[in-house]
Amino acid sequence: MDLRDERQFLRALGVFAEGVRRAPEDHRSRMLAARCLVELGERERALLVLHTCAEGLLRRDFLLSAMAACHQALKINPQERMVRETLLKIHARAVKTGPGRPAVPPPLPPQGVEGGGEQDLMGLSGSELADRAMEVLLQPDPRRIAEPLSRPPLPLFAELAAETLLELLPLLEYRQVPAGTVLSVAGQPAESMFVLVAGKAEVSVLNDGHETTVGFLGGGSMFGEISLLTRTLPGATVTSSVETELFVIPRKALSAFVSVHPEVAEVLADFGQQRLARTLLQSSPLFAMLPPESRPELLENFEYRTLKTGERAVVEGQPSPGLFLVLSGELTLGKKDEVGTIQVGRLREVSVAGEISLLSDVPATATVTASQETAVAFIARASFVQQLERFPQMREYLTQLSERRLLELRRFLRPAEILDADGLVVDEAR
Repeated sequence: MDLRDERQFLRALGVFAEGVRRAPEDHRSRMLAARCLVELGERERALLVLHTCAEGLLRRDFLLSAMAACHQALKINPQERMVRETLLKIHARAVKTGPGRPAVPPPLPPQGVEGGGEQDLMGLSGSELADRAMEVLLQPDPRRIAEPLSRPPLPLFAELAAETLLELLPLLEYRQVPAGTVLSVAGQPAESMFVLVAGKAEVSVLNDGHETTVGFLGGGSMFGEISLLTRTLPGATVTSSVETELFVIPRKALSAFVSVHPEVAEVLADFGQQRLARTLLQSSPLFAMLPPESRPELLENFEYRTLKTGERAVVEGQPSPGLFLVLSGELTLGKKDEVGTIQVGRLREVSVAGEISLLSDVPATATVTASQETAVAFIARASFVQQLERFPQMREYLTQLSERRLLELRRFLRPAEILDADGLVVDEAR
């Protein structure tokens, strides 16, 4: 890598090719060697190496890495038939196989590989080095480690028609970023969605002014699509933990593509709803009250909505139209007083709104407003009442939640309001 950074591309090619000679499964070195060939002006040779790399990764079921190799090859020649055929095989492999354990993460260079001797490419130079490197790099990786019933991760792409995928791939940006690269920032507008090809990324949220790690993403993971689809702000920051490879899908490129292929919008919407559904089932305390086998049944009664900035979901003094679960974005609680409206709370991911009015069948005690574009899951009042009868566990959770909310609201009441309330009680007693 130092040789490459110093632009000694021929010597770097020798090192990468030697790595492949010693370990044919080191497809990362094949891709790096191909980039050296491009820098040396050997674009056709680079394309052949990338195709060999893609075929080897396909045999091992590292489909995203195989797509990345095809992506780089198609940048050299967008019409190259053998590369396009390999991409179709990748798509078919992801579509035909059933669900199973995904083969992730994609392969990284082996450490401490033994070898050397008289065949060592690093001792060659000039055209002899380039020719010998090509002999090695075009040797196929014969091993196959895929499980016949596994379905390797090919998020979203496998849901597209094969020909549509062929048209979409050149629009993607393929990036390699070092450890510590911030990919997405909580609370800042998202202009792209990401697919991790290889590497690892840390997911963190801000709690009481401190960054808290809540999880990690590995090869095959996608993030940013909910913010892109719903135009809500990301709720978490994502940072690469190690050197990471990823596909980036910019909003503008995606919008232009959807205008030509409207069916892609439906695939994206379905994909987004599936992700939102998994978020609810895995994270919402409301669903945690139910047996796992009952949760999908309840979920079917919810619909997904995006509330625009300033839109009111619940209005104080009016019956709540239903129950809202925040998926991304933020809702604020506002309470009227003699001066105007004061903010008494904020609701973020997996929080519930509208439950007090629904449980007590009384007008809402506060106004719930979207402070930014906010994605929610919504269940209408009539359907909510029916589900309470079927799943009484929800009533207990929501009752406890509403009691806490009412106690919090009392803290915001001004003394004059309390006196006025006492006066009303006295008047009624008379």
